[in-house]
Amino acid sequence: MTNRIYIGSDRVTMSKPGYNAVSPPAVDYKYLALDSRLNSGRPLEVGLVSLVIGGNYYFTTTYAGVPGVDVVIYGTAAPSGAFVYQVPAVMRDANASIAYNRTNFYLGIYNDHFQVVDDAQYVRSSLISTAQPAFYVVWQVW
Repeated sequence: MTNRIYIGSDRVTMSKPGYNAVSPPAVDYKYLALDSRLNSGRPLEVGLVSLVIGGNYYFTTTYAGVPGVDVVIYGTAAPSGAFVYQVPAVMRDANASIAYNRTNFYLGIYNDHFQVVDDAQYVRSSLISTAQPAFYVVWQVW
């Protein structure tokens, strides 16, 4: 079992399938989906939250501009306790030309917080029906 997510005081790393986030072969996009050491700049902040629809999550400070925010929902695999991550389901139409996001929420991002906004129109998805452990990474984009 590989540890796909590593959160430490020195870095935040999420590996690609088959690679260990704790000790990847190299700090390279070939092995890593996300790493605070990669050449994308250092994140402004990283935090842990219990993600719920309708929740507001405040940053540690108010930024000069509206930042970019990555949110990763994760869980633990029993009995090993290793972190595993989940992703939203995305479906395409029969012609594969339009992507439909089937999650029932979206992120509203401001310069001091982000919120998980309800986006259900007809049938509510059960992807996040209860609070889920997640971490967020805030990036400077201005």
